[in-house]
Amino acid sequence: MDPKFFFFAGFFLLGAVIVLIPCVVVIGLRSNCPDKTTDSPATSLTASLATTPAATTPATLTTTTATIWNESDYQSNSQYYQSLTNSHYFNQTDNLRLDRLSSPQLHPTDGRSLIYLRRQYHMPDLRGSTTTLHWQDLQTNKNAQLTRPIWGKQDQQFTWIDKNTILFLSNRASSDLTQIFQLTLPDDLSTLSGFIEPTQITNYSLNIDNLLVNRNATRLAFSCQVYANLNIEQTNARKQAELDSGRTIYKFDKLYIRHWDEYYTGLRNHPFVVSINRQTNGIFQLSSNPVDVLFNIDSDSPTKPFGDAKAQWSFSASGNSFAFTRQHDEDSSVAWTTNLDIYTVDL
Repeated sequence: MDPKFFFFAGFFLLGAVIVLIPCVVVIGLRSNCPDKTTDSPATSLTASLATTPAATTPATLTTTTATIWNESDYQSNSQYYQSLTNSHYFNQTDNLRLDRLSSPQLHPTDGRSLIYLRRQYHMPDLRGSTTTLHWQDLQTNKNAQLTRPIWGKQDQQFTWIDKNTILFLSNRASSDLTQIFQLTLPDDLSTLSGFIEPTQITNYSLNIDNLLVNRNATRLAFSCQVYANLNIEQTNARKQAELDSGRTIYKFDKLYIRHWDEYYTGLRNHPFVVSINRQTNGIFQLSSNPVDVLFNIDSDSPTKPFGDAKAQWSFSASGNSFAFTRQHDEDSSVAWTTNLDIYTVDL
């Protein structure tokens, strides 16, 4: 026979063997694996976390799925670790249990204590988290949790008004939208035995962001994603109408069309300024309608995607002027520059 036949036949058989070897290995590994079960997602995740090789006595997660998150299944990390009877190596579960602390702000008068944010994951199924306000005395190390932990609720961007008052943003509103809340603090937080229930200050129909209060506590600013020529209520009505129509068609006549990971579909970050005053019961209330500083201007402030009020907004010392930065978004030239300019407006 032709020697070429044996050459090609041997070459083909060698290739077949090379291809079959990985298949045999995979089949062998699968035969050693346990059968699949019908565990819930929470149970499956628990099993994978609780059997880490490095953990000799791993912490176990409960396998019940929490479909409704509330304070009844809340457990602080200190409570959890105090309940352990055996020590174990640090594992994935411990990593998830680590508190995420952020935004510390010193007491406005004596600086001997601070308030900060703490984020904690919902450990039974790892499907949610809660962010709460906490206080700590820097001299005695005493601490207290100020706001009630509710799964899915996030406190953020708080600011001291005076030694007994804090304003902050949270989605604790019954609408689940992020709004402004007030927390009234007792004179001695070291004796606090429970949570302080915050008072909701605003009730707009859209989420708000980027809270900033002037030093006299007579005005505050916040941002809201609105259409450039519409107010908050009108924007909400248009969004609802677009949702009901079922259409997702957008017309672009300038850049940006897409910036980073977001399409520019018409909504803009606009700063709103509103007057506030304190009532006789100590609770702040709005004393004017919010004014859109950039009304009818197709631009963002804070700028997207990384701008924030602390870096790009400021009230004057008197509180009667407002400064902000923005790009020239009115035409496509914004796509070729990173220039930002500072603007001021009298209030």
